[in-house]
This record gives sequence, structure tokens and C-alpha cells, in this order.
Amino acid sequence: MTALPSSNPPSYRSKRETDWRLFLRLLPYGLRNGRLLLFSMLLLVPASIAGAVQPLLVGDAVSLIRQEPTWLTFLQNLPLTTSMTVLAGVLLLTVLLRTVLDAWQGYLVQQVGQKITANIRDDLFHHVTSLAMRFFDRTPVGRLITRLTSDVEALGDVFSTGAIGIIGDLFSILVIAVIMFLRQWQLASLLIVMLIPVTVLIIYFQQQFRKANYRAREELSALNSMLQENIVGIGVVQLFRREQFNAQQFRQINRGYIKEVDRTIFHDSAISATLEWISLVAIAGVLWIGGLLVLGNQLSLGTLSAFILYAQRLFDPLRQFAEKFTAIQAGLTAVERVSDIMSEPIEIRDSETPKTLYSNPEFATGEIRFEHVWFGYKPGEYVLKDLNFTIYPARKLLWSARQGLAKARSFAC
Repeated sequence: MTALPSSNPPSYRSKRETDWRLFLRLLPYGLRNGRLLLFSMLLLVPASIAGAVQPLLVGDAVSLIRQEPTWLTFLQNLPLTTSMTVLAGVLLLTVLLRTVLDAWQGYLVQQVGQKITANIRDDLFHHVTSLAMRFFDRTPVGRLITRLTSDVEALGDVFSTGAIGIIGDLFSILVIAVIMFLRQWQLASLLIVMLIPVTVLIIYFQQQFRKANYRAREELSALNSMLQENIVGIGVVQLFRREQFNAQQFRQINRGYIKEVDRTIFHDSAISATLEWISLVAIAGVLWIGGLLVLGNQLSLGTLSAFILYAQRLFDPLRQFAEKFTAIQAGLTAVERVSDIMSEPIEIRDSETPKTLYSNPEFATGEIRFEHVWFGYKPGEYVLKDLNFTIYPARKLLWSARQGLAKARSFAC
């Protein structure tokens, strides 16, 4: 994963990267499973078409009963019972097809998400174990555990639950919109216009959700850090009788976490409530305008019935879109937090062409020389100061041999 510039983040970044740039950081992990990802996306096409055709079949059934023109014109030449049987069979076939495809596609994207999660966790663990000790001195273990567990799990949802699902929802909306305009452009225009305020509100609430979710994860990290430090240092806590004091600190952090989680719940619920209200308004508008057109013999009752179903179907992907967008926002928040760890530089690296000394002192060449060596875990607090010494070839081995010979002589005496 490409690292963000190293910094100590505040409760929420004042200058953060766009969602698209954060998503691009995860794209290489998705491309590792490119074939599986592409196949799961191709399954969205027949599933969306099967779902979009169902309202037309219901509308044709109403039109046949009222002896109105139908979408499937060949049904008008058949007896009513035969036509209804054909429609019921085709409708059942589309339901079964969509159910199977949705289940198959859902399984594949979850599989991709789990593989992405495993790859990110491996890379993050390797990077953390390669960092210098000064990083662990200033970073609580509880925060690292949160990044390696819950944050990484949220990253997998960006692909499995979020991105692929959103592509499917957008494709479903597109297919439904095309079919509606082909059937009746006035009612189709009404429903499409209703999508504009919904989109604006979703974007606003999702931005607020993103900020609240970032703060909630920061509070969760602090909560885990507090818990880990008290459990590991329980001996010191009990020795100095700090049980009540530390419990009060834990309660304060816990209340802060609950407060931020409540904000995420509020913004998520606001999206669902807004969609429900606007979808009802859209259905009412279709009934009003469509009813006037039916009374004026400009629209068949079967087509009006199909558009009522389309009004519901059009907002169903939008509801799912909002839910999956929430998962994406949580995942992108995790990208920021995980990138903070990945941005930490690895200060000590092994040589690309490592060299080892021969075990036989006769073949050992070279020497180890320390000249003006300074070392410290924190800036300005040095453990070693201006260290100078030289280890000559086989010096350690010869010294060990002499020590062993001396011990053997002492035992002999």
C-alpha cells in the first residue's frame, strides 16, 4: 500500500485526500484477484436486466385483463389463461435467475474481499515488525491492534460490500431508467428528477458520516489502548491502588466512543429516512400524473402499474447504494488510519547483498569497526554516545577457545 505522508493525525484530517485517491490505494490489492473481480462484475448485467423486466411483466398482466396493448405483443393473440400462464412462467424464471445470480455474485465478491483483507494484513504486519523501537515507544499497543484488526476488516468491505455493490446498483438504475423512457417519458422524467435531491442529501450525510466515523475509530483506538495498558500493567495498578482512578478514566473514554458512534448512527439513519420520504413522494407523483393520463386515455392502466413498481425499484438500489456507500466511507476512513502506519519509514534495512563471516577463523577476513556511533530511542536522549571500538577477525572465537581451555585446566586440577 502506498503510504501517506508521515504525520500525527488530529481527530479528523483537515487536509485529507479525496475518496477517489484513497480508493486507488486499494486498487492494486483488488487487481491481484482481477479475474475473479471481473467475473463477479459481469454477473451484474443479467441480474439487473432480469430485475428490470419484472415490472413490465406485471404491467402486461394488468393490460391483458383490461384488454389494453401489451409490451409483449404476441400475448394479445393468445387466450387469456394461456397468456397469464406464460407471464407467470416468465416472471418466475426471472425471479429464479436473479436469485441465483445475486447469490453467486455475492459469494464471489465476499471471497475477493477476504483475499484483499488477508493481503493487506500480511503487508501491514510485515511493515510493523520492521519498524524501529522508537515507534513502539511512542505508539500504544492497543492502537496497533485496532489498526491490524477492525481497520483492516473495514478495508475489505470497500471492495466486497461497497464498490462492486455500488456498480451493480448504478447499473440497475441505468437499466430501469432506459426501460422507463422507452415506455413513457413523462413519468420517467418525473422519477429521474426526484433522484437529484436524493443524491445531494446522500452526499451531504455521507460526508458527515465519514467525519464521525473517523472520530469513532480514534476513540476506539484509545479505548483499546487503555484496556491493554491496564491489563498488562495490572500489578502496578493494584500496587499503587489506582483501580478507581483508572476505571474513571476508562469510563470517560468509553463515553466519548459511544458519543461518536451515536453520531454515525444518526447520519446513517438520516439517509434511510430521507430515501423513504422521497420514494413515497415519487410514488404519489406517479399516481397523480399517471392517473390524469389514464383518465385522458393517454396511458394504459398496465403501464401505470408498471411505473408504480418502477418507482419502488428505482429507489431500492438507491437505498442499497446508501448502505454500501456507508461501508465504503468506513473503509476509506480505515485506509487513512492504516496508511498512517504504512507511512512510518523503516530506518534499518538488511543489505540487498548480505555478507557473512566464515565459521573457520583461518578463512575469516575483514573486521568490524564502530567509529563515533551514537544511538538513542528518542531524539536528544542517547543511550550510546560517541562509541569507538574495533573487533578484529576471529577475536571472539579465539577468546572463547581460550576460556574453554582455561575451564578444562581448572577441572583437571
